Amino acid sequence: MSWIRFQWRSLNTRVTLFTLAIFVIGIWTLAFYASRMLREDMQGLLGEQQFSTASILATGVDQEMGERLRLLEKLAEEIPPAMLGNAPAMQAFLEQRLIFQSLFNLGITAAGLDGTVIAEVPRSASRVGVNYADRDYMIVALKEGRTAIGRPVIGRTQGAPVIVIAAPVRDGNGKVIGTVAGVINLAQANFLNKITESSYGTSGGYLLIAPQHRLIVTASDKSRVMEALPGPGINPQLDRFIIQGYEGSTVFVNPFGVEVLTAAKGVPAAGWIVAVTLPTAEAFAPIHDMQRRMLLATLLLTLLAGGLTWWMIRRQLAPMLVAAKTLAALSDANHHLQPLPITRQDEIGDLIGGFNRLLEILGQREEALRDSETRWKFAIEGSCDGLWDWNVANRTAFFSRTWKQMLGHAEDEIGNRPEEWEKRLHPEDRAATLAAVQDCLDGKTPIYVKEHRVRCKDGSYKWVLDRGILVSRGEDGKPLRMIGTYTDITERKQMEDQVHQMAFSDSLTNLPNRHLLHDRLTQAMAASKRSGCHGALMFLDLDNFKPLNDAHGHDVGDLLLIVAAERLKKCVRQTDTVARFGGDEFVVMLSELDADRAESAAQAGIVAEKIRITLAEPYLLTIRHEGKADTTVEHRCTASIGVVLFIDHEATQDELLRCADMAMYQAKDTGRNSIRFFESKS
Repeated sequence: MSWIRFQWRSLNTRVTLFTLAIFVIGIWTLAFYASRMLREDMQGLLGEQQFSTASILATGVDQEMGERLRLLEKLAEEIPPAMLGNAPAMQAFLEQRLIFQSLFNLGITAAGLDGTVIAEVPRSASRVGVNYADRDYMIVALKEGRTAIGRPVIGRTQGAPVIVIAAPVRDGNGKVIGTVAGVINLAQANFLNKITESSYGTSGGYLLIAPQHRLIVTASDKSRVMEALPGPGINPQLDRFIIQGYEGSTVFVNPFGVEVLTAAKGVPAAGWIVAVTLPTAEAFAPIHDMQRRMLLATLLLTLLAGGLTWWMIRRQLAPMLVAAKTLAALSDANHHLQPLPITRQDEIGDLIGGFNRLLEILGQREEALRDSETRWKFAIEGSCDGLWDWNVANRTAFFSRTWKQMLGHAEDEIGNRPEEWEKRLHPEDRAATLAAVQDCLDGKTPIYVKEHRVRCKDGSYKWVLDRGILVSRGEDGKPLRMIGTYTDITERKQMEDQVHQMAFSDSLTNLPNRHLLHDRLTQAMAASKRSGCHGALMFLDLDNFKPLNDAHGHDVGDLLLIVAAERLKKCVRQTDTVARFGGDEFVVMLSELDADRAESAAQAGIVAEKIRITLAEPYLLTIRHEGKADTTVEHRCTASIGVVLFIDHEATQDELLRCADMAMYQAKDTGRNSIRFFESKS
């Protein structure tokens, strides 16, 4: 299969097929043009013949119909007006006109002003007494006083298709007093037999059409007599004959879906149309035979030209095929590049010489590339950074061994899809990291640099410095490739956390120190200004702390401070702040209380009371001794609490702390273990 695919894609095959395509297109274009012109010429010739035939038939029908109209009108003029009131006399008068029985195969009739037949020839037709006032010919003759050819209908007494020609009978004043009519039975021999008994070609025929009624009067095909034609607009070509009165020949599809060559000529005396039709399958059969012969000749010429072209091109391209096989062998075997043999001093020889020069340059570049690859491999493997290479176009990625080892994975435990990196991002860092990558892809930033956390194999997270750069874009500006490195910065982050903890937290209780309290209080005062809600600041001092220190030492005192800090944190919300101010003094800040000062004071009082009760509970402090059993000391300690409310920036931080401190000393002065709110003397 690979050999077949190669042959189909070869230059030999493509040039041969291209040459054949030009040859086939040329000869088929010529054949198509010749057959088209021949068809048009034949259509014109056959159309002229058809139209001549239709004209001859139409002339004959027109003469026959004109003679019958003239004689019938003359007969109407000869009828005395009084005779219409005398049926026997009228009958005798008609029987004496023998010529009309040869002109009208179903005889003639005479009718009164009411349209009822009073006499007929022959009498066997049984039409006397039958009223025909509703027939179109009778209406025209009686009402309009004109000779009329009726619509072909099924006769009321004969049950066969008939055509009636009626002429008006007038009195001495020219007033219509009756009619005389000739009847033609289309089912019997009549003057239209020249149409019905003839055929045109093998499958063609003749039609006599009454366009005013869109009805076939008679036809070579007896089954089509009295056939109604499609309504206006259904077949535009048919409407061209019937509505527009076109006389000539054309090709169109008839109501049966057959393409026909048709010629038509009008019959003026009756307003009819004589049409000659012939299916194009028969009309153009010689052309189709010629086309089949041309197809056979074209196929033979195509095969001959294809074979000769294939042989010639293969002979000319043989040196190139040998060179291609040699290059493929050198590539597959990873051999050192060798010059290709040159056997001909022509364009192909020059091409192979160009290949040899290119091979020489490629060999030099390959050697330089191997040296460069060795240096880069040594540099990358010697560093502690992980390397990644992302093919943006096909969504594949390469992760170096160091990159995988950094996360605790073996070489084969991580695939080559970028999703391997995305799914290991910390949920809190994911959105910002992906946004930074996208900014680099969109060209908003020249390089991608982001510190984020990534999940290791054991489920823990490491901090990494992720850096990358987009190295190529497509012609449409879309990113194609991005490369970068991973640097483990977990230790640095831990050191930063420790520095932050030392700078803003109390080393004993891990509570915020004065610096962090200052920041939190600044934020709370700004929030109070935005929301219009009060905040509260509490200053706490442990009442019975010094005796514990004096009796058991500072280590036990530190234990009590730690327990007190834990109790304080449980008494407030997460949005509130508990800070160690120094020694046995603590500060509690409550934010976002209420807009009403009294309500805020009540809320702060509830929290302060909760703190007072909680801190007053007994403390069981375990003292550890080296080499001795641990001892437990029970100590009771209360707190004096001073509270001050604040809103917006009506006071500075120092003023708030001083007010809370004053309220706290008021609580101590009143007996300790109590709460006092600062009240301004103004």
